[in-house]
Amino acid sequence: MSENKKFAKLNGFPASPVEVKSRREHTKSIIVSHPRYQKIMNRIEELHFYSSGSLQAETLFLYGETGVGKSTVLEEYTERFQREIIDGITIVPILYNKVPVGATPKSVASSLLSSLGDPAYDKGTEISQTDRLLHFIKVCKVELIIIDEFQHLIDRDTRTVLRKASEWIKKFSDDANVPIILCGMPESKRIFEHNEQLDRRFLDKEEIYGFQYITKEEQIEFRTFLKAVDEDLPFYNRTYLADKKLSDKMFYATNGNPYYVNKILVEATAFAAKSGNDSIDENHLYEAFRRIKNSKRPFVTNPFTNDKFNLFDAFELEQNKNKKLAKNIG
Repeated sequence: MSENKKFAKLNGFPASPVEVKSRREHTKSIIVSHPRYQKIMNRIEELHFYSSGSLQAETLFLYGETGVGKSTVLEEYTERFQREIIDGITIVPILYNKVPVGATPKSVASSLLSSLGDPAYDKGTEISQTDRLLHFIKVCKVELIIIDEFQHLIDRDTRTVLRKASEWIKKFSDDANVPIILCGMPESKRIFEHNEQLDRRFLDKEEIYGFQYITKEEQIEFRTFLKAVDEDLPFYNRTYLADKKLSDKMFYATNGNPYYVNKILVEATAFAAKSGNDSIDENHLYEAFRRIKNSKRPFVTNPFTNDKFNLFDAFELEQNKNKKLAKNIG
C-alpha cells in the first residue's frame, strides 16, 4: 500500500468538486524522469555547458510525435534557470518560445522579442525586428535559445517558404552565437533537405519517441515508468499499474505515448474520486478510455475490464481492420 500523505482517504465518500479538481491537477502535473527522458535532459545540459565561452555555440534539433514529452523536457529545463533583474536589466538565461501557427520569420522574431519582454515586439520590419532581437539577446545575457513547435514555421510546404525559413534560421543562429535548440514534429526535418548549410549547422538531430513494448527490456522500462506514475497518483492506495496484465492493457490503450497515459489517468482519477475510491481500478480506466477518442486509431478497442484481453491479438485485430479500410478506400 502506498500512503500518499498529500491526499487523505476517501473511505467511500465521494470527493467534493474542489477535491476532484485538485486531484486531477495533481495527476496532470506528474512527470517521471525515465531513462530516455533523462538522456535528452543530459544532452541539453551538455549543449548548454559546452557552449559557454566556446568559439562556436552548439546546436540541436529535437523531433518526435505529439505527446512523447518534447515540450515537457524543454519546459522543465527552462524552469531551472529563473529570470532575475540586475541593475535594471532582466537577465534571461534560457529564452524559450513556441512558434505560433502559420508563422513566418518575422512573426518568429516578433514572438521571441515578446518572450524577452520587448513592449514593441510587433513593431518594425523583419530585418529591424531580427536586429533588435540579436541586441536584446546580448543585453539580457541569453545563454540558450529554445524554439519549440518548429514545424509551424514551415506549415505551408512550398519551396519559397522552406527557402526563406531556412535562410532566416541559418543567419539567425550564426549571428546570435548562442546554443540553439529547434524542436518540432518529424515532418519539420524536411527544412534541412532544402538548405545544406543549415543542415550542417544542425547535424546533431535527436528523436524523442514513445515507449516500445516488444522486448523484455522494453516491457520492463514501460512497467517501471507506470510504477513511478502509480506511486505519485493522488490516492491513499496504489493502483498497481505495473502489474503485467494491466501494463499490457495500458500499452495497448496508449501505444506507449506518455501523453495518452497521463490523459487516461487524469480522467480515471476523476471517476475514482467522484466514487469515493482510494485507488483507481479498471472500471475507472474503462470509463476514462471511453471518454478519450484518438482519431488516428479508429478501430482501437477498450482493453479495460476485459479478462480475456491479449495484447498481440488486440493489435492484430486493429491492424487488420485498418488494412481492410485502406483497401476499401483504395
